[in-house]
Amino acid sequence: MVRRNWKLDSRVLEEHELVYFPIGTGAVYQIGDRTLTIDRPCWIMTRAGCAHCWRFSESSATRHLFLHFSADDGQFPHLLRENGPDLLPAPESSFHASLISYLLEVTYLEKNGRRSGMLLASLLNELDHLAARRNAPPDEPDPQAAGSPYSLVVSKAIHYIKRHLAQPITAQAIAEHCRISHEHLSRLFVREVGIPPRQMIIQLRLERAAHQLRHSTLSINEIAERCGFSENHYFSRTFASHFGLSASAYRAKYAVQDGQHVDCDETIEEKYPINAYIRLTP
Repeated sequence: MVRRNWKLDSRVLEEHELVYFPIGTGAVYQIGDRTLTIDRPCWIMTRAGCAHCWRFSESSATRHLFLHFSADDGQFPHLLRENGPDLLPAPESSFHASLISYLLEVTYLEKNGRRSGMLLASLLNELDHLAARRNAPPDEPDPQAAGSPYSLVVSKAIHYIKRHLAQPITAQAIAEHCRISHEHLSRLFVREVGIPPRQMIIQLRLERAAHQLRHSTLSINEIAERCGFSENHYFSRTFASHFGLSASAYRAKYAVQDGQHVDCDETIEEKYPINAYIRLTP
C-alpha cells in the first residue's frame, strides 16, 4: 500500500517488474515519452533497463501487488519484447489476481524456490497470452473464442442456441440476439457451418440427447423434453434418422456404465464440455 501523493523519481531496474493494481486510483506511470493513468484494474509491465517514474494518487492510498523477476525474453515474447505492452487491462476473472497473490504467499511462507518459479512461469505465460491477444490484428478472430472455427457472430449464435436448447428457439430470436438480420444470419451459417440455423438447432438438440442417453438414467421421454422436443414421436424419428439407431438402441450400445450418476444443468456455462472426462498428458 503506497501512501497518497507519493512520488517515485525516475529509476532503471536491472530486473523486470510486474505490478498489479486491483482498482484504479488515478496513479500516473511514465515510461519514456508515454504517460499512463491507472484508472481501472490493470497490470503494468516494466522491462529491465527502462527508465520510468511514478506519481501516486493525491486523494487516496494505492493498493498494489508487485514482483521483480529475471526471465529469458524468448520465453514470453509478447510480454517482454522491447516494444511490448506497458499496460494490460486486468480481465474480469480474478484468476490472474489470485495467482499473483498466491505466488507471493508461497514465496514468503514456504521459501520454496522451485514452486515459486513454477507459479511465476504460469502467471507470466497467462499474461503473455493476454499480450498476444492485445497485439492481434483487428480482423483476426478473437482467441477468446478458443477452439471455435467460426466467426464471432456465428460463435455467439451457437452459444445462444446451446443455452436455450430446452426452450422454443427461432432463427429470428437468434438473429435479434446477434443484432443482425435473419437473412444475414442464415447466409453466415450456410457459409461457415454448412447448414442453416434451424438445422443447427436440431443437430445440437440431438447431440445433447445422445449425451444424456450415454450418461444418465433419465427416461427417453424426459430426455426428449429436456432437449427441446415437444413431441416424442418426432424426437424418436429424428434421432433414428440422424444416428442410424433408435434412442433405446443407442443407449444400449453406448451407455457409459460409470457415468450414470451425472445430470445436465443448462445454467452452467463453461468453455469446455460439462460431464465429460478431459484427459491431460503432462
